[in-house]
Amino acid sequence: MSDPSPADLLAVAAAAARAAGRIIVDQLDRPTELSHKNDRTSIVTAVDLAAQGEIERVITGHFPQQSIIGEEGRGGVPDSELVWLVDPLDGTSNFAHGVPLACTSIAVRDASGVVAGAIFEPFRDELFTASRGGGAWLGSERLHVSATDALARAVVCTGVQSDDPAAIDAFGRRIVALSGTCRAVRCLGSPALCLAYVAAGRIDAFLEADSTYAWDVAAGSLLIAEAGGQIEDLDGGPLNLGTGLANVLASNGRIHADLAALVGG
Repeated sequence: MSDPSPADLLAVAAAAARAAGRIIVDQLDRPTELSHKNDRTSIVTAVDLAAQGEIERVITGHFPQQSIIGEEGRGGVPDSELVWLVDPLDGTSNFAHGVPLACTSIAVRDASGVVAGAIFEPFRDELFTASRGGGAWLGSERLHVSATDALARAVVCTGVQSDDPAAIDAFGRRIVALSGTCRAVRCLGSPALCLAYVAAGRIDAFLEADSTYAWDVAAGSLLIAEAGGQIEDLDGGPLNLGTGLANVLASNGRIHADLAALVGG
């Protein structure tokens, strides 16, 4: 059997994201079971788990020999050449409080990086997709990053999800620096959706440290690259799409160097 094409992988990512989205929309206004993970800021709901299960069902139905690494667990076959990176519900705290600002993020990577990715915002029925070399899209609309060329005119999103005093202190310093330089600073509570918005030109940049992982940023990283933007680690190196934290700095490219100088490191 031949290897699946980027288009084949993207079709499955989009189908899985939509399947999870149906669960999320159906449960927004219903009581949700809450439990904490490692600290007071990181929670999981029954919907996170149900959405991950549905995503795994769709992926393994098409590609039973591929690995799935999700925020809520692992599935498929370990150590496969293609690896799916899944955040079934990015923005859980928003969702748990009835705020309809969340999404599902699904990406698949090979040894060279992300091949295809989909981010689905179910409350507005917006499906952001990208494949390697195939562009970034919102439905049938080709996406391009914004043309903003100065921090003074930039809208920048950021956030933190940590109860570590050092991480909170560093976040506070970044907020002060951004607020004193940029047009506006926003905290939306969904890193994956923020990355999709950078790719769509709705915001000019997004950065976050100490709380994002590969499943949060993988799909968005391809969207931004295919939309003409720039994304890397906050320290200026390659974005971490393996294990551990993926501290992210993403922008339209035009303001990237100035933004990195302001908040990097």
